[in-house]
Amino acid sequence: MMWKYYLFLSGISITCQTVLGQANIEQSPIDSKDLMTTVKFLSSERFKGRLPGTVEYEQASRYVATRFKNAGLNPLLGNSMLQEFDEEVNYILDAKVFLIDQNNRPTQPMYLGEDFVCRGFTGSGEVRGETVFAGFGIKTDEYNDYRSIDVRNKIVIVFKSAPPWKPISGSWGDTSPRGKARIAKELGAKAIIIIGEPQMTPNTMVYGSIACGPKPHIVDFPMIHAGSRLTDSLFSKLPFKPAEYYEMIKRDKAPHSIETDKSVYINVRAVYHEAKKTYNVVGYIEGSDPKLKHEYVILGAHLDHVGYQGDRLYFPGANDNASGVAGLIAIANAINKSATKPLRSVVFVVFSSEESGLKGSKHFVANMPFTADKVVAMLNFDCVGQGDSIAIGGKLSYPKLWKKAKKLDHKTTKLLSPRTFGGGGSDAQAFHEVGIPTLYFHTSGGYKFLHQITDKPETLNVLVFEKVVHLGYLTTMELANKNYKREMDRQKRKAS
Repeated sequence: MMWKYYLFLSGISITCQTVLGQANIEQSPIDSKDLMTTVKFLSSERFKGRLPGTVEYEQASRYVATRFKNAGLNPLLGNSMLQEFDEEVNYILDAKVFLIDQNNRPTQPMYLGEDFVCRGFTGSGEVRGETVFAGFGIKTDEYNDYRSIDVRNKIVIVFKSAPPWKPISGSWGDTSPRGKARIAKELGAKAIIIIGEPQMTPNTMVYGSIACGPKPHIVDFPMIHAGSRLTDSLFSKLPFKPAEYYEMIKRDKAPHSIETDKSVYINVRAVYHEAKKTYNVVGYIEGSDPKLKHEYVILGAHLDHVGYQGDRLYFPGANDNASGVAGLIAIANAINKSATKPLRSVVFVVFSSEESGLKGSKHFVANMPFTADKVVAMLNFDCVGQGDSIAIGGKLSYPKLWKKAKKLDHKTTKLLSPRTFGGGGSDAQAFHEVGIPTLYFHTSGGYKFLHQITDKPETLNVLVFEKVVHLGYLTTMELANKNYKREMDRQKRKAS
């Protein structure tokens, strides 16, 4: 998902055998078998990729609530651990793509999940037509990929990203998939096919995404992601490959749009709902100190993933982010079994709708039953099951908080990478924006299968997974027992 790609790019790879050889840690209260059992269950076909607004997501959220209750947590908001809010949802029932000849006859089938996938908020429709490559799909006064081509009744092919240089005006406008589709539709196109570009992360277009940009939804306009085979076929009659066109446009800062002399049949069936119920799962352990129990340490991880397409394709989301949810459940169990009870209250929040724009975490922060100044820190766990070492964001904003985790790692897990960044990121962002110190627990080298159908339990590194969660538990207990005083964002202090 787009909220994590920058972590992949900034991550480092440390040889797993070398690092793990250094890690002589004490007996962990975290049960790795239980971690993996939880991940396997949440990433199974039963939950079909945990798409918010679906029955499967609601079932997953109720499962997490039960696990929280069994770990000794109590509801924080009223009588239920489920915090309800509305979210748009698009059920993709079926999708077919064929290359067709000039007589509209199918010549080459493309396979869902192998050669293409749909954008999560694709529109429905049965269309056929010639394809036209339109660069980045941008149309502004400064730069216009549609300047010299006619796309009426055709299918537009565009790169996923915005142009790689800064616009003089300061903005390319809405470059989201919906934004690009909206432009193409207004110019008379019937569908849009999105392709990759050099150095894209992940390096495949066959991945799921429900990050499609702002409403309104375009109900009757199919949006397709093309994989390598479909892309190569579409460009087979052109003098250059997509990567070469990308470099040409980048070099000239001018469009190189062109008709491909290839035609495509697309048929997508989807059912869109502007508002369906989805849920954060919220529970807490009350602090044992009469005064400090009114201060809070918050742990968060998102439960949602990118769902399914058709009746055979779903995105398991084992690392992203069944791993983080399993980590929160394991930490709750460890605290419940510990002889040392936290002085401060510890809040556990499993968020919905991270993948579509951090909506669950924003909703929780906007509706907290206490003020932000009562929150000592927020620890976020996202994609903690793969990779070869522990990584924690937040040091550049909250160095004292980060050093707490580093000292604990030095004494125990011995896996923490020095690479870091500022506060926020993913579901920690909403907390960071209201002045709450944050740490973002993830891993180095852990995004190989991001948003792909291969993000399965068997790809996880169980040793690293256990130790990330163990370090999260130790950090939680440290913060919950009066060993940290809130600090202001160092980056903001420098800027002012």
